[in-house]
Amino acid sequence: MKFYMLFPMLLVLTSCGSTSYVRPDTPIPARWNAKAEMGASLADRPWGEIFPVPELAALIDEALVANSDLRIAAERVELARAQFGIERAAIFPSLVLGVSGSRGRLPGSGPIRNEISEYGDASVVIPAWEIDLWGKLRDRAETRRREMLSSEALVDAARISLVAQVSTLYLELLDFDNQVEITGRTIKTRQYALRLNRLRYDEGVAAIIDVYEAESSLASAEQVLADLIRRRAQLENALSVLLGRNPGPIIRTARLDALHPPAGALAGLPSNLLQRRPDIRAAEELLLGAEANIDAARKAFLPSLSLTTMLGYVSPLLKQLFDSDRYAWSVQPAVSVSVFDAGRLGFGVDAAEAQKRILVEQYKASIRQAFRETNDALIAMEQLAVQRTANEKTKTANAARLRAAQARYFSGVASYFEVLDAERQLLDSEIALSQTLRNQQLAVVSLYRSLGGGWRQDNDG
Repeated sequence: MKFYMLFPMLLVLTSCGSTSYVRPDTPIPARWNAKAEMGASLADRPWGEIFPVPELAALIDEALVANSDLRIAAERVELARAQFGIERAAIFPSLVLGVSGSRGRLPGSGPIRNEISEYGDASVVIPAWEIDLWGKLRDRAETRRREMLSSEALVDAARISLVAQVSTLYLELLDFDNQVEITGRTIKTRQYALRLNRLRYDEGVAAIIDVYEAESSLASAEQVLADLIRRRAQLENALSVLLGRNPGPIIRTARLDALHPPAGALAGLPSNLLQRRPDIRAAEELLLGAEANIDAARKAFLPSLSLTTMLGYVSPLLKQLFDSDRYAWSVQPAVSVSVFDAGRLGFGVDAAEAQKRILVEQYKASIRQAFRETNDALIAMEQLAVQRTANEKTKTANAARLRAAQARYFSGVASYFEVLDAERQLLDSEIALSQTLRNQQLAVVSLYRSLGGGWRQDNDG
């Protein structure tokens, strides 16, 4: 093929050799809170304003320093940065300095005797440097750069997730503390009731069945308390490991009922969510990297130009190596183009395009998941506020019922079973209220995490 016939081929290939990135269209869900769109987002507020609890802040700081998963994510960034550096270095030529020499007695030009021969060279060599005419190497480096940026975004995602995990476990521990305290009060009440029923039985006022009922209710409460203490200790172990400690107790003084959900907890604009969520940013960086990878795969069809050069001194006599007349240089350009590869380059383009389609779907899925998590948290905050009000009313009614049942029992109008039933109802309502308080706080944590709170996007240029 004549050289000038390559130009039409190059024009065709370069015309389709690059792509322009267009962000995939993802519809905004219809049920996005209209008020939230008009207000400031919860995620714009510092975490310390969401839960102003110093001991929780200290635990979060400890976890951000010592958590193993976060450290692994940070090391993955360093790995991606090194891989980007390796790929980017291929764009530039390598310089190799070499000095060598030899001296020996070997067969020479004469038919009989051997002769002493010498050879030496000192040179700077550029070994087989591919000149990036079409930008193929730059595209490959861009793919690695986007992978590095994706890894950095995933570190932010891991950091937000860690803050949420620590906060969740801490709030659950406060809930267990509350339940243990409630159950402990119930045990003391039932211990008193058992003593009272025994006295009443000894005096012939109460039946033996009342004593048995009091013993059974006390044992039941002690069983619940033991289970709560076991689960609380296991939760402390889980939080300790999350903090990078060995399993053990977690010191805390805060009370669950002293925490209040922040006022005006809104989601903000949906478009801001796409910029703030690091997992979405990570998915988009991979998508941008896939675009560059497609460009590189297409440009692999184009001819490649490589250059090998040498500059230095070469001499058959070592003592004359650096004489001016021993100055030497060479330039060896080479052009290569694939003529037949059984479709390897074409399959490479197909693979790159298929990878891009996969990443597009992953990007869309990550956005849909973000909208779902945000909407779930908003719904939870709405309905848990209603549920808390109902729980408080139930607790108040059950406390009044217990007082009425005790009065009826001591008046001889009702059996002790009515008192026990009222006690159980009150205990259940107190536990339910504690769990609702916990769930309210967890909904705030979930909303903050789903909005990408605490993370700020840096311009990568």
